[in-house]
Amino acid sequence: MLQLHEPFVPAQPPHPSAAAARPFAGFDFSCTSFLPSTAGRSWSPINFLHGRALLASAPVNEESGKRILVGSEVCDSHYCHFFTRELAVCDPVHRRYILLPAFPGDMKALVRRPDLLKLETFLAPGDDAEDPVSFRVICLAQCRMNLLLLVFSSLDGQWHVLTYDRWGAQATCPPLLNSESGFCNRQFVHGCFYWHLHFRNELLVLDVRTMEFSTVNLPPERRDLNSFVIVEAAEWMLGMLTKGYDEESENDRYWLTYSILRNNQWHSEKGIPLPVKRAILVGVAGGFLLMEALYTTSSQENLKFGYFSVAVKTLQVELFAALSKPILPGQLYAGFPPSLCAPTI
Repeated sequence: MLQLHEPFVPAQPPHPSAAAARPFAGFDFSCTSFLPSTAGRSWSPINFLHGRALLASAPVNEESGKRILVGSEVCDSHYCHFFTRELAVCDPVHRRYILLPAFPGDMKALVRRPDLLKLETFLAPGDDAEDPVSFRVICLAQCRMNLLLLVFSSLDGQWHVLTYDRWGAQATCPPLLNSESGFCNRQFVHGCFYWHLHFRNELLVLDVRTMEFSTVNLPPERRDLNSFVIVEAAEWMLGMLTKGYDEESENDRYWLTYSILRNNQWHSEKGIPLPVKRAILVGVAGGFLLMEALYTTSSQENLKFGYFSVAVKTLQVELFAALSKPILPGQLYAGFPPSLCAPTI
């Protein structure tokens, strides 16, 4: 596990990932030691996927120039920064990087600020599945009437633009008339990105092999934004782990429900009790769901803070790492020990 503002937090014994995580103790995932530096700007991580890190440069805050942004100013600031920042894809283990070219001017003109709701940038697998060092970077512009994908491919070193009117023929969605984005909580499963649609009880799906959008229905009961994660199930099926909580219990009982999508219907397979008093789903990486949790090991103990993992294949729950205090949210990093990692760039 990697924290953006804290040191790396590896799996601790007796967790099965502890031995593989040990060589990463003290490892610098910021990549700033080998990325080129520019006066007045600093590099910040955006996303991690398949052993690669995506970073963006941003102006360093100056105390005298700070002010609070509110309302549309937040999006205005994000919009301006989106097209002026530098992007780099790095291999943190082998200390390699590629600086991405700037967006062409004609692409910038396609993203109109009045219609813009959200901008999102993330890593994706390469066009060539047989090439272990190929990758893509996707910048998704979420607008009221359509979606734009600005896609960088490492194979040709160029940006390409894809436009989806009303979010694609197979994923027809009503136009968004308010100022809020339509979907969030991006997850990557079985070669597809999934987002939770706010205004419909559905998932929006982007297949990176075909670059086509589609939708998947969620179970009828209402899903809170952070109450479930999508996971890989056997035979390329889609699985879901949903957090449950007994509000009437005095014991703060939490559990997970494991469901599988078959023939466009979700089927509940198993309930998984959690040995915790509070739980927040962080994300899935390396075959594990990670959860922030408050827990005790006996009825007389004070509450402790730590991370628990759930193995996606076996659904086994284990303590991932015990911490002395809460830490700021971070991003997940999963990979082999450095000695076994092949270059990704």
